[in-house]
Amino acid sequence: MRNPKIQRISIDTPLLKIGIISDTQLPPTRSGLKKKDTYLQSLRRALSAYREMQADMVLFAGDIGDLGTRFAFRTYRRALQEAFDGTPTVVQTILGNHDYWNKSFLTAVPHRYAFRRIIGQSPWTHYVVNGFHFIGASPNCGSMTAGYKKVLPWLKEALDTAAAESDGKPIFVMTHNQPRDTCYGADEWGDDTLDELFSQYPNLISFSGHSHYSILDERSVWQGKYTVFSTQSLSYTELETGKINGTIPPNTEETPMGFLLELSEDTFRLRRLCFAENGVTEEKPDCPWEFPMPYQNDGRYAFDKRKAANRPPEMRAQTAQAVLDGGEIRFTFDAGADDDFVHSYKVVTNDGKEFLFFSDFYNGLTRMRARVTLALPVSQLSEASQSVRIYAVDSWGEQSVDFAETVLPQRPEK
Repeated sequence: MRNPKIQRISIDTPLLKIGIISDTQLPPTRSGLKKKDTYLQSLRRALSAYREMQADMVLFAGDIGDLGTRFAFRTYRRALQEAFDGTPTVVQTILGNHDYWNKSFLTAVPHRYAFRRIIGQSPWTHYVVNGFHFIGASPNCGSMTAGYKKVLPWLKEALDTAAAESDGKPIFVMTHNQPRDTCYGADEWGDDTLDELFSQYPNLISFSGHSHYSILDERSVWQGKYTVFSTQSLSYTELETGKINGTIPPNTEETPMGFLLELSEDTFRLRRLCFAENGVTEEKPDCPWEFPMPYQNDGRYAFDKRKAANRPPEMRAQTAQAVLDGGEIRFTFDAGADDDFVHSYKVVTNDGKEFLFFSDFYNGLTRMRARVTLALPVSQLSEASQSVRIYAVDSWGEQSVDFAETVLPQRPEK
C-alpha cells in the first residue's frame, strides 16, 4: 500500500468537536435502497446532527455498505455532500470487512479502487488537526479476524511519527475491528493482529466499529496498555450470544448511536448520542467518558478497577405473572434497578435450569420499561420445572439478591 502524505489542518477553535460513527451497511443496489432506506435515514440524521453542532471533523469507522458496491459508496458520498457542502468539516472514512465483500460477479468491484475514486481519499490516511493525530487504517481484506496483517508496517510508521510529535496529546487510531479481548464485543468480534502493535503506545486511543455492541454499556471503554472505544453502529445494534431473545433483540434499528468527541488544551471528553427518528438526544449525559489533558493513560477505565467498585442491581421481591401463550410462557414483573442499568435477567427454574434475557437497555435508558415481559419457549423446560425465580443482572455480571418468583402454568402434555 502507498504511504499517504500526512495532512496537517489548523482549525481556529479552542474546542475541537468530532463526530464518530460506524457501520451504515447501506444497501448494495438502487432496488435494495428503494425497499429499505432505514440505514440511510439514520446516517442522514447523524450527519445533520453533527452539522448543527458545527462539528469540525467526522470519523467513520467502516462498513459503508452491506456489500462493497459502487452504489453503496456513492450513496454514502451523497449523504456527506448533502450534510457538509459549504462547511469546513473534515471527514475521515475507512473501509470495513463488508466493504470488501460482494454477492456475485454483478456486484464485484475492485473495492479499494472504487473507494478512492468515489469517496475521494485513500483507505489509509493520517491527519493532524490542531496538533492531534488521527490515523485512519482500513483493513487490507474482508477478514473477520485478521484484516490488518499487511497494514501493520504502514500503521507502525504512522504511530511512530505521531508518538514523536504527541507531546502530551492522545493519538487517535481508527480501525474497523477492535483489538481482540479489549472492550465490550471484542472477545467475539475482535481482530487478532492489532494488540501487539497498539501495546507499544500508551497514549493510543483506538476507535472501532464492527461489533455493533451498545455504547451504553460501560464496558465499551477499555484500558490496558492503551485505550479502546467501540462505536456501536448506525444500522442495527447487536449484542453477545447466550441470551434467549437473541443477539439482535427487538427494535434494534430504532436507536442508532455514535459519539461526539470534544478536545481542548485541558479536556478530552466523549459524549454518547442517539440519532432516533423522533429526535437526537445525548444518552447518559451525566457520565461522559473523560480525561484531563495533558493526556495520561491512568487506568481509570480498567475493567478490574471498575468491576471492584460496582454494586449489584436490586430486584423487588415480588410475584411475577406467568401466562402460557402458544408455545411460550410469558413472565411479567416490575423491572429491577441498578446504579447504571439492568443489563439482563436470569430465569432460574426449581430444577436448576438457567435462562438469560437481555433487558431493553440497548434502545436508551430513558426508554426502558417499568414492567418487563420475557418470553420463554416451553420446549426449553423439563417436566420437573414447576416454578422460577427471576434475578436482575448488571453489565459486570453482578446478580440481585432478591428476585421475582412464580409458579409455572400447566403445560400441555408432550
